[in-house]
Amino acid sequence: MKNIQLFNEDNLEVMKRLPDESIDVICIDPPYLYLKNQKLERPFDEFKFFSECKKLLTKNGFIVMFGRGESFYRWNTILCDLKFTFKEEIIWNKSHCTSPLMNLSRVHETITIFCKGKAGINKVKIPYLEMKSHDLDSVIGDVKRMKSILKNTKSLDAVLQFLQANNHEYTKENVSKANLRGYSKEMDRCAIVVNSISNGLNEKSIIRTDRYDAETFTKFGVNCDKRQKGDRCVDVIQGVEFGLNEKSIIKEVRNHYKAIHPTEKPVRLIERLLALVIPKDKRREETVIADFFGGSMSCMEAVHNMGMRGISTEIDKEYFDDGKLRIENLPEKQPELFDKAI
Repeated sequence: MKNIQLFNEDNLEVMKRLPDESIDVICIDPPYLYLKNQKLERPFDEFKFFSECKKLLTKNGFIVMFGRGESFYRWNTILCDLKFTFKEEIIWNKSHCTSPLMNLSRVHETITIFCKGKAGINKVKIPYLEMKSHDLDSVIGDVKRMKSILKNTKSLDAVLQFLQANNHEYTKENVSKANLRGYSKEMDRCAIVVNSISNGLNEKSIIRTDRYDAETFTKFGVNCDKRQKGDRCVDVIQGVEFGLNEKSIIKEVRNHYKAIHPTEKPVRLIERLLALVIPKDKRREETVIADFFGGSMSCMEAVHNMGMRGISTEIDKEYFDDGKLRIENLPEKQPELFDKAI
């Protein structure tokens, strides 16, 4: 796999050989250091490691880091001491508990995002069905809301205007490569709508005529700065067609039966995290992602799926060999339809 480099070495040794400011994002899942007598729990020189990360990251590069417990809070403190800027905390909702034998069923892990410079988190749209696949009550609520437009002429008109205004040609200029898919002008409109429901589209193409400035925006009628409001039914249609904003709690279920590594993370979870931090002014094939605790190489699979370049290290020979085989068996990435990401 030409775009992925894998090393069965100590991560610090590999990091020393890499050029300064050559990596855009470092996505890591270090050993949490709370399990006893486990080969996974390899202590490392934490300050030296994160200092090397700072040298390797580009001016506005990001660190995306999984963790929990004392070690995780210590790592966050080290990053702050190294003058990284804290950007966001994200919760991975695993849905299933780590172990049924524990007094408290642990169903989440924490991810923090730090930036070397002053770059911001990307605004990312997640397909409606993916975002709400685990929230049936919310989907039912949206269906009921859409049902109400049959009795409300004003809402029906607003929805029709929205659909008509957004019935435009899908060209290179107005389709987001961030969704990893594009649509040609020759595609049938119905096929485009179906794809939109599954994959989402570029928010910049949204045209709404139902917006108005509201003097109040809370149910308690508290006066504050004006906020734009709009028809609730149009909000639902917009979410279905263009996707929903990414949230700080991400629910992705891990497939325990196919996992190579005991702490393996879902590939789709990593894709969603990387989408928040990859540079918008750089071509995908020029973007470099590094994972210095590679494990079974889930991060590298996500990097490959997104059309980027990856570097990963794993010191354990058994996990490295299994992860390397996993990457080698991935299908070759097809050339991107468009040149630049938004």
